[in-house]
Amino acid sequence: MTGTEPGADTQPGTGTQPGTVAPSRRWSLLLHSMATPDVGPVGCLESAHRLELDGIELIIDDEYRCGLRPAASRSEVNGVAGAAADLGLRVAALCPYTRDIDAESESDRWRAADELRRAVDLAAELGARHIRVLAGRDRPEPERAAALARASQTLGEVGVYAQLAGVNLNVENHMDTLATSAATTRDLVAAAASPTVGILYDQANLAIMRAEDPATAYLMQEPFIRHVHLKNFLPAEGGRRPVGLDAGKVDWRAALLLLDGYIGTMTFEYERRWFSDQLPPVETVLHRDRDLVLRTAAELERTTSRIDRKPGV
Repeated sequence: MTGTEPGADTQPGTGTQPGTVAPSRRWSLLLHSMATPDVGPVGCLESAHRLELDGIELIIDDEYRCGLRPAASRSEVNGVAGAAADLGLRVAALCPYTRDIDAESESDRWRAADELRRAVDLAAELGARHIRVLAGRDRPEPERAAALARASQTLGEVGVYAQLAGVNLNVENHMDTLATSAATTRDLVAAAASPTVGILYDQANLAIMRAEDPATAYLMQEPFIRHVHLKNFLPAEGGRRPVGLDAGKVDWRAALLLLDGYIGTMTFEYERRWFSDQLPPVETVLHRDRDLVLRTAAELERTTSRIDRKPGV
């Protein structure tokens, strides 16, 4: 994938301070607003600016402080968009929690579709090109085929609306949904048959679900990948413990090298919203994850340059 599909982000990163790694020319790097639960969206933007990222992925939620309400007024939206512009950043992706795209009830599916259309409207107002989509709810195997058909139909219908706005609907590899493996995520997105319905590739979630390894997951999903989430974890009693990209179950350097053909958006999904007792403030640690990604991007650029260089030049 080249990142030239509707909604691809190819702008270079922001400037760097002395001693930091040069910005990526292939990946636009975002901070997820779950990283800053103690401030509002403008505070998240300010953290992203200090971390020298390109923008944020903003949660859509009625209750979360560092999010935007689905019913946000035009003045609220303009306030966030203006703050981003003042900092030279973008609200590049939105993260709603709509779940009922696969509901058996037609009225519930309509309601879910309306929620996603509203997210598209907000994205258009903010200049965001990506919307995270949760693929309904996981179900016993005998029920999955029918649920996948309902979900793909909903996505296809909303996809028509999203295409008019130039916004991508990206189904995330995610626990407790129908997208619990790279294979099922690919099949769902393919069935939607919409150029604006793609995949939000999350290798950490696939690892948590003991699904495909990075090489297999990328190969299966590559034509549809529009966005990537970056996080890592170690198993812990009762679940998992979030850790830096270089310290967990996913070998992110190797996984990123597989993304050589991907030019687009990546979000640091720093999960302080859910693990505030385990994770320090994002600005104290995320530079290490950022630099790992930028070093890998630079490595890919050098490799590409060597391949493209003509003999004798």
